[in-house]
Amino acid sequence: MNILIIEDDPSIQMLLKLSLEVEGFQTMVAGSAAAGMDTLAAQHTDLILLDLMLPDRSGFELLQTLQQHYKTIPVIVLSAKNEMNDKILGFQLGADDYLTKPFETRELIVRIRAVIRRMNTTSSTPETIQVDKIEIDKRERSLKVGGTLIKTTSKEFDFMWLLCSHPKAVFTREQILDQVWGFEFYGQTRSVDMMVNRLREKMKPYDHLVATVHGTGYKLEV
Repeated sequence: MNILIIEDDPSIQMLLKLSLEVEGFQTMVAGSAAAGMDTLAAQHTDLILLDLMLPDRSGFELLQTLQQHYKTIPVIVLSAKNEMNDKILGFQLGADDYLTKPFETRELIVRIRAVIRRMNTTSSTPETIQVDKIEIDKRERSLKVGGTLIKTTSKEFDFMWLLCSHPKAVFTREQILDQVWGFEFYGQTRSVDMMVNRLREKMKPYDHLVATVHGTGYKLEV
């Protein structure tokens, strides 16, 4: 896998390059937005690590350009900007993840692998799935149970998409946290149970379709 690092600080460039290559990734480095765009035009890129504080252009502006011309390449923002408004803007402009400096390289590796996993899952599953009484549409982010449209939160929808994509699989609470919430929520397994309880209330009388596997997690009862 080829990862493009767009970062103007030489010390951070080197740290990222060495850390990623130890994990088996191939890396390319660009010290400016212009150099990053040149690299994208010349070489195959699977993922981008993007610093927002670039010498020639705002990282937010570059995110917009990447969405226009390289939308299929996931972007993880690495930034000293830790205000919530900056994070929200980054996600709105197309970032797949946002990591605030300073950070542990171990956490970055975990987040990279999580983004790759999500991208692989997205590319290998259809836009709509029907399992028993459940019909779920990823493009419209709609869920119907027994023919009735269920109003879901983002997490509830992602949870149901995960189960419907693997209707015979049992998912542990930790796996659900990883797939639905992301790395930063590891350990808060109670959040999964609370979400499932709310979702079951909305799904009645078909709430039994989301079954508890005692001591483990959840699965579809189909």
